[in-house]
Amino acid sequence: MMRGKRRPTPTLLRLARSPEARLIAGWAVIGGAALAAFASDRDGPDAKQEAKERKAEYRLEADETPKEGISRVARGELDLTIGLLETVPNGDGGAEAVHEARKALKRLRALLRLSRPALDDERYRRENVILRDAGRELSGARDAQVMVETLDSLIERFGDELPPGTGTRLRTQLQAEADRAQSTGPDSYEAVRDVLRGARTGVSSWPLPAHDGRPSLAEGFERIYRRGRRARRRAKAQPTPENLHELRKRAKDLWHASQLLEPACPDRFSQLAKDAHRLSDLLGDDHDLTVLLEYARAHPALLPHGELVHLEKVIASQGQSLRGQALDCAAEIYHRKPKRMVKRLALR
Repeated sequence: MMRGKRRPTPTLLRLARSPEARLIAGWAVIGGAALAAFASDRDGPDAKQEAKERKAEYRLEADETPKEGISRVARGELDLTIGLLETVPNGDGGAEAVHEARKALKRLRALLRLSRPALDDERYRRENVILRDAGRELSGARDAQVMVETLDSLIERFGDELPPGTGTRLRTQLQAEADRAQSTGPDSYEAVRDVLRGARTGVSSWPLPAHDGRPSLAEGFERIYRRGRRARRRAKAQPTPENLHELRKRAKDLWHASQLLEPACPDRFSQLAKDAHRLSDLLGDDHDLTVLLEYARAHPALLPHGELVHLEKVIASQGQSLRGQALDCAAEIYHRKPKRMVKRLALR
């Protein structure tokens, strides 16, 4: 059962209590004023609007070196994440802020993967673990709410195919769990914010090229695209939930990498970003159905009188359609070999 408050992961607790984390207080005196102003200046914070404005800066400009551009974008996304978590209110606004913070962390991980050729393995692993675990700490509230929204969508679209009242008890339980998960306030994410502040301080020490970095960016993009091709082959051969979820993660990386590199070849990167986004959404919808069905099967008492059987049929039909569209979309995106794709996008 999902819980409203999650204990910080061992990695986050260890990092938050480390000597490096204790130095954050000193850095906060020097650089934290900007973050405080970012949080306090927001009157009635609109998390979605704030995130939209920040995402407009999520691109590497043609006249920037990787050192300049990647550092700028990384600090901007970390500022956004920390600022959102600083101002999380209780209720619906808090859920939206946490959701936008999670999306910013996913963009950061895509940025990190694009930068991987310039980073040593130890640095890459450390930064990736920090961002991964921070995202996991924020997942509870959103995961609970997604199941409510998924069930509502099914009932709205396929209500005629379901017995009257299907899912009423299930929805009541899911909404109660979502409300508990969303009742956390800003202090609940203190460890996450501390670790992310430390990560922000460390961005300046990333060993990124301070000159023409096109070769390293091309290598990073090629790696992202190649991993997507492999994930697509596995998902086509065995469309298991695990393989499809892996393909979704690789599609998100490709989407965000294309956003970052758009100035290098605007028309083609823009289209690639749209296609990868669509693939991610199709697979995301299928994943949400899978998670809802797993929960329903684990709580059969919430679906009496054969409701589970009817729900399974509707989910099976809808999931099959989504997977078919997703695999067709993936075939179109990943049909080129990585080196040819990199050349087509003017990265080499």
